[in-house]
Amino acid sequence: MQPKIRPQMGRLLCAAAGLFLLHPSFAGLLGRPQKVETVGDAAMGVFLQGNTLYCIADDSLYALDVSSPLSPKLLGALQGMDNRRQVVVQGNLAYVASRETGLRIVDVSDPRNMRLLSRFDSVEFATGIDVAGNTVFLSERINGVEAVDVSDPCNPAHICIRKTPESQSVVYHDGFLYSGEWAAGKVTVFDARSMKRFRKVAELQLGGFGDGVATDGKYLYCSTGHDIPKSLRLSRGMTDDEACGRGRGMDIFDISDPFRPKRVSRIDFPRFKPRDDDYWTPRVSNGFAFCCDSHNGMFVVDVKDPGKPKIIDRLCIPQKGKDWPSAAISSVAVGKGCLYVSARPSGLWVVPAEEVEPLTVDKGKSPEDSSYREDYATDPNVFHVYRPSASGQARTVCLKGGVAYAAFADAGLHVLEISPEHGFRKLGELPGEKRVTDCCFAGDRLVTAEGIDGWAVYELDGAVGFREVVRRLPPGNGQNVAFWCWAPNRDVAILSTRTKACEVFRLDDFNATTPICRFSVGCQWDKYLADRAIGNAFPAHQNKLGLKWPALCGNGGKVKVDKRGTVRAGNQGNGICAFGDRFLYTVGGGYQFVNPDGTRGPVMSVAHPGGIGGVPRSNGRIVVCTSRSKGEVHIWDFANPRKPKLLREYKLSGRPDLAAIHNGLAIIPAGHQGLLMERGK
Repeated sequence: MQPKIRPQMGRLLCAAAGLFLLHPSFAGLLGRPQKVETVGDAAMGVFLQGNTLYCIADDSLYALDVSSPLSPKLLGALQGMDNRRQVVVQGNLAYVASRETGLRIVDVSDPRNMRLLSRFDSVEFATGIDVAGNTVFLSERINGVEAVDVSDPCNPAHICIRKTPESQSVVYHDGFLYSGEWAAGKVTVFDARSMKRFRKVAELQLGGFGDGVATDGKYLYCSTGHDIPKSLRLSRGMTDDEACGRGRGMDIFDISDPFRPKRVSRIDFPRFKPRDDDYWTPRVSNGFAFCCDSHNGMFVVDVKDPGKPKIIDRLCIPQKGKDWPSAAISSVAVGKGCLYVSARPSGLWVVPAEEVEPLTVDKGKSPEDSSYREDYATDPNVFHVYRPSASGQARTVCLKGGVAYAAFADAGLHVLEISPEHGFRKLGELPGEKRVTDCCFAGDRLVTAEGIDGWAVYELDGAVGFREVVRRLPPGNGQNVAFWCWAPNRDVAILSTRTKACEVFRLDDFNATTPICRFSVGCQWDKYLADRAIGNAFPAHQNKLGLKWPALCGNGGKVKVDKRGTVRAGNQGNGICAFGDRFLYTVGGGYQFVNPDGTRGPVMSVAHPGGIGGVPRSNGRIVVCTSRSKGEVHIWDFANPRKPKLLREYKLSGRPDLAAIHNGLAIIPAGHQGLLMERGK
């Protein structure tokens, strides 16, 4: 597949060099871009409402007066937006997708004094977002699309989540939701007229990795990037190299019948192979589509005849230190005679465009039944289940004898007596109404991750007597949150905000300025670190890169990386855990044992159609593998390590996180389904 435009076609706008390559028929559509100096450089998303432009950049939500469209004036800024990705505004509220830390809702009734009303704990990375009436839709990668009730913006509530291949962006129109699916190169169409019947009704094939979606009410415009999807590559007999970088472009569909959308056309952009930054956002107005293509620039496409789209212009914003066409252009809003373009790391830009004006698309009827709540049924013959009275999803469980300490995120930390015969009996809670997303034991001390309140270490007096020993606040003046914690042994803890690297600290020097060691496990969700160290050996799995061995003491804080025998697998297909005096590593549907010195045994297979995928936890014989995105749990008997036997497998209604094992039975934090425990036989 060859691009339909040569690099010399169109007009390249380079603000730094003043270089203009004019297309003879369309000279003058885009003018010279001007940077808005009052906005931070790491600009990610823009949204225009009336004469107010909202932009998320660095750690802030900015509001700018654009009553003089080419001269934005800063009205106000709200800090503490951490890892933000997209923003939409409806009425007096701004909704910000904040990746690891979920959804933030901001009162923007006074743009000079914006107020954070709430933060909602999403099931996974909140990446894309749209809002219609009282319902917010969040794109959450391979976990799919989550619906959230925002009728009370101070107390948003989970409605349900629907699995998709890899949702990155969503757009709602008149009862239907359209989700751009990344590596699958598709759009999932949902009937969203009622949240009680929120369901998939169609799937559309794209010519590249799917992401941004926009509509003018009749047509759906789908920006694509990176590569040609695997299904198309195979059907065309293309190699991986031939497909690499050729998926950039835009697909157009007629959605006058949302149950049966019809392909209208596709246009391809120039090939670009580097794969840094995933930002593809289309916007339409006055017969033009403006398509952000990350480091490939922004393309202006004439779509007056949607069946014959034509590229007529190209905007590139320089990035210091890169010879790529552009900084990563992430989003665009159409103003009165201009465009507002965000780029990372180059900030917010105003681009004159006399022929354009904002397009107001009536979203039509809003979804009904936003008060509906998925019941997440549990078979009472198979599991005991515990759910707190307050809304919150079970994220983590750690055990101390016959007592479980369970982190329920927005609902705090609950202490439960466990019995395979009788289930859970609540003993108490961590006081203070704290949000707790993770917990672990370091010897007899409990370590917790408590959001904006940081990480804490507690001594316990009995099961529910919490005495805080020390607390460490997250870095970044409030824009980050404490999200994860691990205790490889009784002396150190590994802490993560999920927006920064994992850091190792001694518990007796918990507020040290410099960590013992710092390392990354990449843009993933599951906890890809072993559950405990063996001696000072503590491996972590990083997708496609192999095992990392962070230093727990001494060694100058160096991190060893071992790529030997690495199997390239999906984000949530692998994991590692301690198994006796060595580690068990699930890789590519099989498994291998890894010694504390880093040497590995062969990759072995199991007699099961799905292999042994998932992230494992073990008691030295029983191995419980959980897959969040698939909602699956597999329990294996490794009495014979060369021939493990599948004991039980479950398909859950919730999203299972890492399991604990008590008397040979699995205890599973399963998101909104609650905390589950297998019933004793």
